[in-house]
Amino acid sequence: MSHLAVPSAPRGTTLAVALGLGCLCLAVPSGATVPGSNGLLVYEGLVGKHAQLFTIRSDGSGARQLTHFTDSDAVWPEWSPDGSAIAFERDVYVGRRVTRAVIYTMDADGSHLRALTPTGLNGRPSWSPDGRSIAFSTLSFGKQATVSIMPASGGRARVVTSTPLPAKGFGPGLDSPTFSPNGKQIAFVWIKQGSSAIFTVSAEGGKPHQVTPWQMSVADKVDWSPDGSRIAFSSPEFGVRKGVSSNIFTIRPDGTGLVRLTNSRGGVLNNGFDSWSPDGRKIAFASNRAGPYAIFTMNANGTGITRVTRGPEAHHAAWGSHA
Repeated sequence: MSHLAVPSAPRGTTLAVALGLGCLCLAVPSGATVPGSNGLLVYEGLVGKHAQLFTIRSDGSGARQLTHFTDSDAVWPEWSPDGSAIAFERDVYVGRRVTRAVIYTMDADGSHLRALTPTGLNGRPSWSPDGRSIAFSTLSFGKQATVSIMPASGGRARVVTSTPLPAKGFGPGLDSPTFSPNGKQIAFVWIKQGSSAIFTVSAEGGKPHQVTPWQMSVADKVDWSPDGSRIAFSSPEFGVRKGVSSNIFTIRPDGTGLVRLTNSRGGVLNNGFDSWSPDGRKIAFASNRAGPYAIFTMNANGTGITRVTRGPEAHHAAWGSHA
């Protein structure tokens, strides 16, 4: 997910891997959920060699493929606050190399594709609550990783926070910038020397505030509850700690009140947080508890787990109010 010429990343490497930010559970790792009624989920699913975007009802009916790229992956979809558009990251390949990560928007039915960041490695889009801006991550090899904000139509971006990158290798990075429901803060995942933690920062910039301890090694995607009282995430990243499964947690933005929602053990079964529902009562997540990774939903207290998708391996769902 800064616009200098950069070395291309290996085939199958999304911005998460290039930044050292986590991994997809697809065979190939965000925006705040806006309060409202529960509508469609949008998610990425593996079709052949590439990840494509789909929408589906939360009861598992009405799955519809939106993208059909033959040279790239469509990942990290996020609904606009009014449900009329979807922002996402498109990873473009030349041969087996990722040469660009581009933020796109499209209508809810997949029409009217528009590239907002034509150069560089940019991704992880998150709409502001008023729909006027998009927060995103940028990687500039050997320079810095940033969280920035740009107009929702594209254009000049403003850096909110950044971290230096080493001259060689991927090193640290920033992931999953996510507006709070009131638009005043951005939560993000900071990767530093093999560990990762959630931080918040004012949308106007300033010193980041640490929410989770480094040793939790949180996974790539985070989301605020629609009322802004909690942040949900999964920890650790899939496969990072041998014999340790990834599970889903919520925590208050001040770092207190940690609650664990899933209880997989042994490292074989994993649960990757994806999204709160607009009414705040449910959570969407990806898990391999029933075989290949699929999208599931559960109540916000961890009960009532229900499978949603049954097609391609799936992850990074976003729950909108669009019906």
